[in-house]
Amino acid sequence: MRDLSKYQGVIPAFYACFDENGEISPKAVQDLTRYFINKGVKGVYVNGSSGECIYLTPEQRKIVLENVMAANDGSLTVIAHVACNSTQESQELAKHTICCADHNICMTLKSKSDFILFTQLNSFAPL
Repeated sequence: MRDLSKYQGVIPAFYACFDENGEISPKAVQDLTRYFINKGVKGVYVNGSSGECIYLTPEQRKIVLENVMAANDGSLTVIAHVACNSTQESQELAKHTICCADHNICMTLKSKSDFILFTQLNSFAPL
């Protein structure tokens, strides 16, 4: 049986942080991550649930995740939402997440190709 305790407690959606030019602010993302750590939050749900993910490019979503991971001292469970309008972009984000996060991937299955992607991801990080 898997230990699911890392999914217990407060795990809010993580909002992307922007600078005055409308670009993702790595510093602000890291500051918000440290804020959550200092407040005792158990995890964050990155690039999903807030509704903003459909307005961010895959590259912007990568920057957010990379900076959450850079500021995480290991105390946060990071769940990365990888669903996109295209399966190819979902694959790209999933591969990126596997490289820089701890294999907590979430996606909405909306097509047969998404189910195939889910099956492939499960071979990397089984449920």
